Amino acid sequence: MQKIDGVLRDDQWDKLEPLLIGRPGDSGMCGRDNRLFMEAVLWVALKSGSWSNLSPEFGRWRTSYMRFRRWTKADVWRRLAENLVDDQELQVMLEAIVTLGDEHTRLNTERSIRRTNVKIYGRALASAAGANAKPARADELSSSWVWLVTDDSQTG
Repeated sequence: MQKIDGVLRDDQWDKLEPLLIGRPGDSGMCGRDNRLFMEAVLWVALKSGSWSNLSPEFGRWRTSYMRFRRWTKADVWRRLAENLVDDQELQVMLEAIVTLGDEHTRLNTERSIRRTNVKIYGRALASAAGANAKPARADELSSSWVWLVTDDSQTG
């Protein structure tokens, strides 16, 4: 295991480790280094860092991010926070991770809604153009939005 200067103390890790998924011996895949992963997530959550700016000593940022998303979707962070109420400092760290996960979930949901709306709008344009019209291309869809937000009084 690669040792980095992280925020987790050994006594906190000893409380956290048995509760984590992806340990060797668990069914399914196991994480290469759960402590390193936890330190990476804490770095992003506590320093308001970006996943893409994650230091290489934590491993590949995309791998950490995808694992974070899976754990967020499975509500692992919230369950850890609920199980470790006796250590106030660890509780604060886990609540920061829960907040980060909730924010990512909110942003992903909004992004999904926007994509769905663009598809619906594209279908509506195609059906308004008539049954014989070709479906709109992606560049046509994006340019179609322009007339909805431009002010004609400024254009000539």
